[in-house]
Amino acid sequence: MALSDLLDEFRDINGFLAAGILDFTGEILDTLTESKKIDLAVIGATFTDILRSANEASSQIGLESTNEMSIVTPNGVVMMASTGINAPVNAILVVILDGSGNQALAKLKIKKVIPKLIVELG
Repeated sequence: MALSDLLDEFRDINGFLAAGILDFTGEILDTLTESKKIDLAVIGATFTDILRSANEASSQIGLESTNEMSIVTPNGVVMMASTGINAPVNAILVVILDGSGNQALAKLKIKKVIPKLIVELG
């Protein structure tokens, strides 16, 4: 299965704008974009930094690393999930939805895709 096939899992979600797979440094491995306004290659490193900062902060208070994180705005949501600090590969999945986006379905699909992503990259 190719990375693009994993990203296609999100295409049919109501409000889907973009999805991307990044390595732990923020480098884009693959993207799928329905919006010309979103260039994950440009903003991917910023999202990675946000998740990595959350990892550090949660670890400092004894909660271990961050597996998932959402940034909710009036116009949409950015959902991020990590393969996990103990996974054989470290990667981040980013899904962006507009304000009407089905966040519940996106979360379900993220949980389904992460294990496949580990296999694909491992």
